[in-house]
Amino acid sequence: MSKVRSHLTKISPTKHAPIRTCIVTGNTDQSDQLIRFVVSPDGVIFPDIGHKLDGRGAWVMACRAVLEQAIKSKRLEKALKASAIVPDLIEYVDQQLLFRVQHMLGMGRRAGVVIGGAGKISASKRLVTMLLAASDASEREAKTLAAQAYIHKGYITGEELGKVFGRSSLAFVACLEEYEGFKVSLDRELCRLKGIRG
Repeated sequence: MSKVRSHLTKISPTKHAPIRTCIVTGNTDQSDQLIRFVVSPDGVIFPDIGHKLDGRGAWVMACRAVLEQAIKSKRLEKALKASAIVPDLIEYVDQQLLFRVQHMLGMGRRAGVVIGGAGKISASKRLVTMLLAASDASEREAKTLAAQAYIHKGYITGEELGKVFGRSSLAFVACLEEYEGFKVSLDRELCRLKGIRG
């Protein structure tokens, strides 16, 4: 747990991501709010969700409609000078973003700053700074649990949240007060996932 806590401490909320331009809309935003695409060695366009891979990249807003437009208009192929795209691109992006969110939640759980279940959240003496509510979770219960915290609701399933805690389903997951940088980074990933899920 100490190694996980050490890693969470290094996530800085004040670090500004570079500004990038969407090849479809022409709008600019911080790179952590866009999806970067690159070309594999065998010439296939695929998403570089973590923005870590070398080579030329093309940026698209984390919005399902914009990504659909990029595919339909072949903007990615033109920008990256490639002719093939990974199959089911939008679904692939969705699953990669979901994996990042689940990974971060798992890391937060191991560090003791992410808890799951309405009972544990309501019994916690620490401030809830962000609440994730499954798409089928009770709206009234979500507002009660979150108090004045920010709520992410409507685009993550109970099954997807449950996987983080080794359960078949979970209605609520909370991020507790501590490690502001972790909360900000998690929020950014959740916003990208929300954009793709519409």
